[in-house]
Amino acid sequence: PSYTHQAVQVGSYGQRLIGTTTGIRSIPFTCDVMASNDKTIIMKRHQFFKIFDSMEPFYIIDFRLSTVRWKVVAEPQPFSLYNNWNMAGDISFNLDCVDGYAESIDSTLNIDDLSKWSIGGMNLPIDKPLVYKFHNQSSFNIYNASNIDILAEERPYNILFKGQANNLTIINKTTGQAFKLNQPINNGDSFVLHGAWPLINNKSVFANSNHGLIDLKRGWNNFNVNGYQGDLDVAIDTHFYY
Repeated sequence: PSYTHQAVQVGSYGQRLIGTTTGIRSIPFTCDVMASNDKTIIMKRHQFFKIFDSMEPFYIIDFRLSTVRWKVVAEPQPFSLYNNWNMAGDISFNLDCVDGYAESIDSTLNIDDLSKWSIGGMNLPIDKPLVYKFHNQSSFNIYNASNIDILAEERPYNILFKGQANNLTIINKTTGQAFKLNQPINNGDSFVLHGAWPLINNKSVFANSNHGLIDLKRGWNNFNVNGYQGDLDVAIDTHFYY
């Protein structure tokens, strides 16, 4: 990633680092386009520009690590034809990952699908099973395999709850953060905390909460759920970032 460092002058002889942020990550891309004759190369050119159309971001995957994808937009693509008119060569440009980080191709709801995850390159532990769905467990551990902390406001993920509750409280003891809902959840309701936004049956109940955020530190996070009655189901739905 591209890093930006902020510093302030301290005294006469140096500065103090006060913060670092990441920016766009540029991925170099080079290819050739070939066709059978001078007419089909023009059609290939139109197809090429359609593939790399960037009115909306799209995903690319390096199949040497096919469990991770990059959300990118393309910079301008020079398309120079060779003198034989059936080949365009040395097409080089950047694919810009504005998010700065790649992400797992699937979310933790499908952690058991081994085709979507790899031990190498994804920081997944091999000495302990990873679980992100819990039935009748009010205390559990969540593993964030990302290279970064997942900040709920910057990279929203979902905490899903089903059951009956009054004053539902979700606590990440590792970060010291707590979310509290000040209205009941009935059996049959679907509750989702999407980043900063709590939803019951897809309707916002933000005004009836403490507006708490639940981040995920790198590594293990210890969760507690309080304020429920009877059976409960909790799931953590997030991608990992690299």
